[in-house]
Amino acid sequence: MKDEQKHFEKIWKTVSEEKQEIDSVTDSRIWRGIESRIKRTHRQKFYWIAAAVLVPLFGIMFFYKDFALNETKKVVPEITMQTNEVPKTFRLPDNSMITLEPHSKLSLDKDFGKKYRNVTLEGKGFFSVEKDKSKPFIVNAGDFNVEVLGTKFLVDQTTEEKKVQLLEGKVKINHNGKLTYLLPHENWSTSPTSSDLHYYATSVARPFTFENATFEDAINVIENTYGVEIKYPNTIAKNQVSGSFSGNLNEILSIINYPFNLKTTFKNETEIILD
Repeated sequence: MKDEQKHFEKIWKTVSEEKQEIDSVTDSRIWRGIESRIKRTHRQKFYWIAAAVLVPLFGIMFFYKDFALNETKKVVPEITMQTNEVPKTFRLPDNSMITLEPHSKLSLDKDFGKKYRNVTLEGKGFFSVEKDKSKPFIVNAGDFNVEVLGTKFLVDQTTEEKKVQLLEGKVKINHNGKLTYLLPHENWSTSPTSSDLHYYATSVARPFTFENATFEDAINVIENTYGVEIKYPNTIAKNQVSGSFSGNLNEILSIINYPFNLKTTFKNETEIILD
């Protein structure tokens, strides 16, 4: 704009120097024309500057809108453990932790974290769930599901006998419409050949009282309490057992064994032999 103004001024001075006759009216008209042109030039440059700023700005706004829309539509990816892998721990979007055993798979619902925290488990996994009372955490495991608010538990569906073991908190199990509530160190299992079983971890101390019960009946009570299978000599099945005592599974079996001079052998965590 300054260069153009100087140009007009130079023309004006040249006209004056050449002593051209210009009356006051013509002088005023020329200057008005010069000012008008300068203003138009200024406005045009302003419009070009505004366009240069606004066009990229609108582009950014449309890009952000499209990006935000894509973010809303994004589905939480499926977490999968591949064959022959060692156990692996994952952190979920809500900060819950899940450790999957080999040959296991965990899938997160596409709306995970909005109203519920729904996941689907195939195999075996240990959960440490972040507490959030407003968004229940639900594990769908085939024909049963486990609902929690914040706790630590194990879900195992790798065999025909499905299991849930609770370490902390409280969970609700829904199996074909039948509800079972577990407290810390309580377990649940089911299988095609047996009904739902609610029992304690073998490390939990429980009180027992037997009044002239047979050895066979006492063992049945212990099996149902801890969810184990105990084998013993048939020759003592009808012998009587009396008394009140308390302890964990190993301690209770030691007490029961003592009169019959038996010893306990754990074949695995659920199968025990007394001989």
